[in-house]
Amino acid sequence: MKTSSILLGINILLLVFIWVFIGINYSGLPETVPSHFAVNGDIDGESEKRAIWLLPGIATFLFLLLVGIPRNIDSPMLNVPPSYRNKESLKFFAYSILLPILLLIADTVVESILIAQGKLEEMSNAVFVLLFLSLLVVGIHIFRMIKESNAATPKIQN
Repeated sequence: MKTSSILLGINILLLVFIWVFIGINYSGLPETVPSHFAVNGDIDGESEKRAIWLLPGIATFLFLLLVGIPRNIDSPMLNVPPSYRNKESLKFFAYSILLPILLLIADTVVESILIAQGKLEEMSNAVFVLLFLSLLVVGIHIFRMIKESNAATPKIQN
């Protein structure tokens, strides 16, 4: 099984988990739920409980966007080096970027609901770890793209 297929499966499971977790817990939520958090994890904004559905909507939009990228490897909108212009490389690129984003959204949903239910007092530091992971994955891909692009560019000698 290819790595991209495994990543896609994990991403699908995460997206389903986000929707199901909210669906199971929605009726037991108070009328207002935490919707914004300070850097230290304290709640600094609340919304009506129906606002909790915004995060799975964003997650689904990002999922569809990033799963759709490998469908047209010749798209002029896709700014990647030639070495990335094959379906398998693009799938790995898109699905590996999607994974930490969905993990971040899933963690935010779970912790927000647990805080609303009174089972947790503030957001954990997992958000920072997942943000770092997201940036790391994107940074590694950018580094690889620059490296491969430079290797493909012929050097002019004097």
